[in-house]
Amino acid sequence: MERLQLLDGQFRPQLTKFGVNHFAHVQMAPADPILSLTTGFKNDKDPKKVNLGVGAYRDNNGKPFVFPIVKKVEKEIVEDPTLDKEYAPIEGVADFITGSKMVTFGWDHPDVNSGRVATCQALSGTGSLKILADFLSKFRKAPIYMSKPTWANHT
Repeated sequence: MERLQLLDGQFRPQLTKFGVNHFAHVQMAPADPILSLTTGFKNDKDPKKVNLGVGAYRDNNGKPFVFPIVKKVEKEIVEDPTLDKEYAPIEGVADFITGSKMVTFGWDHPDVNSGRVATCQALSGTGSLKILADFLSKFRKAPIYMSKPTWANHT
């Protein structure tokens, strides 16, 4: 019982107009400097402005552009009854990681075929960078350089 009381003290509820807030002690994270570029872009009145913040293809009206092939493949994925929505193995979907490795390094590259090149699948570019940074910090003690500003989740 003492342990439960101790834990309860760690999450002492604070009443708000929405009910109990168990996270009132958590400070707000600082504003993301890269996303502030997008805010600046939106506030800029120059008709020739260019958004150098978040990388997305845009049409002539400045709206996000989704390539027709992306729409086609999304439709195929949604309509494919063989996709089971199961969790992928920890390293990723085998056909995907093999194909990625072959396209990146070459189908006949000796290092790929010898097993010297390792790959894994990750969620997004940021997820991939996180896995790579963790790997390098554990197995290769050397500086990792990044842009400034960079995304908060890259650090």
